[in-house]
Amino acid sequence: MGKKELHEMRRRGFWKLKPVFLFRKTPENVPVSSFLPGNKHSFQNIISIISLILLFQFINHCAPYSLPEKKTYSEKDDPYTYYIQSVKAYGEKNYPLALENINQSILLNKDMAKFYQMKGEIYRAQFDYTQALIVFNQALKKRSNFIDVHVSIGEIYQVQDQYDEAIRAYKRVFVLDPQKIDIILRIVQCYIPLDELDVAQYNLDIYEKSAQEYSMPLNDDYFLLRGEILFKLNKYEESITFLQSIRKPTQKSLKLQGLDYYRLGNYETGVSFFNKLLNIDKEIGEWYFYRGIYYYQKNDLKDAQTQFKHALSLDPGLTKTQYYLGKIYLANGDETAALEAFNLYRLESADPDFIDEVNELISSLNKK
Repeated sequence: MGKKELHEMRRRGFWKLKPVFLFRKTPENVPVSSFLPGNKHSFQNIISIISLILLFQFINHCAPYSLPEKKTYSEKDDPYTYYIQSVKAYGEKNYPLALENINQSILLNKDMAKFYQMKGEIYRAQFDYTQALIVFNQALKKRSNFIDVHVSIGEIYQVQDQYDEAIRAYKRVFVLDPQKIDIILRIVQCYIPLDELDVAQYNLDIYEKSAQEYSMPLNDDYFLLRGEILFKLNKYEESITFLQSIRKPTQKSLKLQGLDYYRLGNYETGVSFFNKLLNIDKEIGEWYFYRGIYYYQKNDLKDAQTQFKHALSLDPGLTKTQYYLGKIYLANGDETAALEAFNLYRLESADPDFIDEVNELISSLNKK
């Protein structure tokens, strides 16, 4: 590597980069300790050499930093004046004016990556994700190590359920700055819906080790993700332990604790979490649905029916409610209402947990 390349690496700050990578491996295949400090020198040397090779290739494809031009502008032709006005309009949610000003900034200076970033955020705020991604990639052509842009790209892919693309964007952030360990939690958030729970736990192990290395406390997102993974693995008591460590409970953490207790058969404790959620927001049908489950398990069919009906009035998409209403109608001798509810469940449910039972009930009721 020549002096020119070394100087370029110093300028770009790549000396901070550690030979730590987030691989899609399970703990059984690759121990966590293999990618953390404290291993044998020979292995560290191999990883360091690989890292430098990858960095050298990365540098060769990097766009240069986009720095302010070294010249003075008149007030009329100053791109930064329009940029400031765009930021102000964006903060006021006046997106057309924000877009008009940032376009003028780009017209006056096409080399500033930050201008393209602002334009991408304006499109993103209007949920025009396609155009936002186009503009964000234009920003990266001006400055390929623009971390905030990589994060924004990952967030867009994540909200669109394109989790593999989101993971790739977030990993670029970690490569550019390994001290941004919170980005590992974003990566874990993407692995969970992909049902790659072993990989998700492996990355949480990396996060925990990194937090210890940097003397950083484990944040609430870490405990929430641990609890969510354990819930999906049917380890409800362990899930509760992590969720109870959350300092500022969220609606998601309260819901998970309620469901943990339901799965353990402790409906009295479980319903207390859904009551807390109703105190936070009384307009969410899901909370009434879970209260209906509580009354149904207590065989209090009248209160259960009231809760289920209210849940449906707030959220018609809660099709599983039709199953329970059908069972209640059947128990009350109203076979016509029961048949209607079961048919609606079979027709509308995207997750027909009770479909076999419902088909048998419908068949039996039709024969009468």
